[in-house]
Amino acid sequence: MLIAALGSPTHLSPEAIADFLREFLSDRRVVDLHPALWKPILHGPVLHARPTKVLPQYQHVWLTDGSPLRVYTAAQESELQRLLPGVEVRAGYLYGAPNMVDQFLRLAATCDRITVLATYPQYAPATVGSVDDRIADGIRHAAQAGLFPRVRSTHEWHLLPEYITWYSRRIGAALAEGPIDEVVFSWHSLPDRPVHEPDFYRAQCEATAAAIMERVQLDSDARLPWRNTFQSRFGPGRWMTPATIDTMAELPAQGSRHIVMVTPGFFADCLETSYELDVLNAQAFHAAGGQGFRRIAPPNGSADAAQILAALHRSLPDFSEFAQLPEATIPTR
Repeated sequence: MLIAALGSPTHLSPEAIADFLREFLSDRRVVDLHPALWKPILHGPVLHARPTKVLPQYQHVWLTDGSPLRVYTAAQESELQRLLPGVEVRAGYLYGAPNMVDQFLRLAATCDRITVLATYPQYAPATVGSVDDRIADGIRHAAQAGLFPRVRSTHEWHLLPEYITWYSRRIGAALAEGPIDEVVFSWHSLPDRPVHEPDFYRAQCEATAAAIMERVQLDSDARLPWRNTFQSRFGPGRWMTPATIDTMAELPAQGSRHIVMVTPGFFADCLETSYELDVLNAQAFHAAGGQGFRRIAPPNGSADAAQILAALHRSLPDFSEFAQLPEATIPTR
């Protein structure tokens, strides 16, 4: 089994951040601009200026054992291995080491069946699509080495019951701790261009939020106002709206002075959640007159995270529904 996660810099330095950004922002799924236009920008102002700019942000969220995403993904790997003792579990990253394709090939050398769990509940070409690309690369390299495992993978799991229940219970617990004027869901934004399928992605985000809040109401009989927002805009052009940070500056004047922030699109904390929300968005909210800002962290490295992944594993179709490699194609919606 392969847990597929985004990745992050391996250590704290402008050089390590630049290495990560170079690989991440070279993915055509992530930045769809023509290489002739994008490469001079990437290898010029972006890689020269951004690593130094974001270094203090990484320093603010860095854990003793490394970046939050790496620490939590490693914990998910260890705990899921404990839950599934008869299954070899590995974690691999889209960007950085251990690389997802390398981990796929290590599994293919000893396993005749491989399950890939993408830690992205909602489908977007830049996330799940990139996981599909790495699976295709792994399949091709495995076939060249004479290895033909059967492969199955997640594509979208935005309504997985265990995942919905986990968040609804966390919101219920927050409600018991103090007043909540509104629940704000913050999702990673996408460029508002057809190639990124923003409408399909938005619909899945909205469905997740609605399912969570419906369960909150059933469990606590509370009708909390809620809304969806989008964070982490990067680069020019139109992006999905409303922007989370703009909303933070507007909420107090609208009467929402005590809010709970929820980020169900993330399965582990990273720079975008730990710094962007906890620091930048919280500051914008308080500067506008907000009084209570609480964020419900993702499952991270908890035992619950592994339980959700185990449930996701159980929810997948049997391998018999996936074709034998190398003729197999990656499942698409």
